[in-house]
Amino acid sequence: MPPAPGPVRSEDRILVIDIVRGVALLGIFIMNMPGFSHSLFAGVDAYTDPLSRAAALVREALFGGKFNSMFSMLFGIGFTIQLGRLRESQPARATAIYVRRLVVLLAIGLVHAGLLWSGDVLLVYAVLGFALLLLQRLTDKVLIALLVACLAFPALFDAYREQLVSPRAEALAAFDYEDLEASNNLAFGSGSFVDAARETARTLAWGYGTAMGRWSYALFYVHMATGMLLGYAIGRRGWVRRIAELRPEVRDLQWIALGVGIAGALVYAASRPAALVAEPAPSLVFGGDFMHAVSRLALMIFYALTLVRVAALPAWRGVLLPFAAAGRMPLTNYLLQTVLGTFIFYGWGLGYWGRAGPALELLLAPLLFVAIQLPLSVWWLRHHRYGPLEYAWRVLSYGGRIA
Repeated sequence: MPPAPGPVRSEDRILVIDIVRGVALLGIFIMNMPGFSHSLFAGVDAYTDPLSRAAALVREALFGGKFNSMFSMLFGIGFTIQLGRLRESQPARATAIYVRRLVVLLAIGLVHAGLLWSGDVLLVYAVLGFALLLLQRLTDKVLIALLVACLAFPALFDAYREQLVSPRAEALAAFDYEDLEASNNLAFGSGSFVDAARETARTLAWGYGTAMGRWSYALFYVHMATGMLLGYAIGRRGWVRRIAELRPEVRDLQWIALGVGIAGALVYAASRPAALVAEPAPSLVFGGDFMHAVSRLALMIFYALTLVRVAALPAWRGVLLPFAAAGRMPLTNYLLQTVLGTFIFYGWGLGYWGRAGPALELLLAPLLFVAIQLPLSVWWLRHHRYGPLEYAWRVLSYGGRIA
């Protein structure tokens, strides 16, 4: 009889993937902290002091767009591993089981995005997971073409924004931003848990129910799809399980990615002053923004490959193992970050809404991650094989208790 379908066993896990996933969780927490501490509708000009501007610049340069795409890449890699294992054990039911897994994730994402925090990404992963199921028969060339299209989409939007978005939609969005900032401050800053949940649902409804909101979500979905397509291509070729054989290639690609990332960032920075001139040429806007997207993806690859190489060094094993524990509990830790962030800043918690600037936000996320999430993950996995929410997800996905 074939083995019963079930999650990947602890002994079958790939340690370096868990380490990279754990570090990605830290980067995601750093980038999500502003969404917990103040209304994102306040805009980037809310802080004018030099320290805040410097901290915001460092956060964007080192973390912006890199770690959520890293997590998406790992999702794409995990897709190939999980679905491949299911096809070995239950070939007739593999797709149905994986669809059920995505449906459960979709339900969790809807609850999280609609009641707790509208910046949720689980909903995005579930939707894109269904898309991956439809793209399995595509050749590598077509996948690369899709990846390039995803990189180009935000640049095309910025270059031809006037043709894509009507002046009426822009004007309505400007009023909506002011209204949402005020209602966010009232509900999240001083309201009850119920008030915050209602405002979260209202913010989510605005995102999917208005023209500018849908464009914002479209750009975010495409950004997540970029990393996911890359991860799917990596996983499909089996490179993750051959890391030890590919060490010279990993080293070379690591430095190539760094070079491309720095070059792309410099091109983007050089294009910004000209792009701020009235009615810049669409080609200039497109070129700068496209290189910005390439730079972020390349730097993400550099980060990931650096972690792969460092994880192979015995001297770093003790430092990175706690990150591997966090990476084995990604769903639990991701939702715990929402609990920690909203408890600290929302009115129903400690009520520090609007009091933290970029510098404090940049320090607070690593502090909470190292002081709470890492030791909690290590402690939990000493007594259990899976994280609490990971276990629930698996039971709902595979049916019955999981040993």
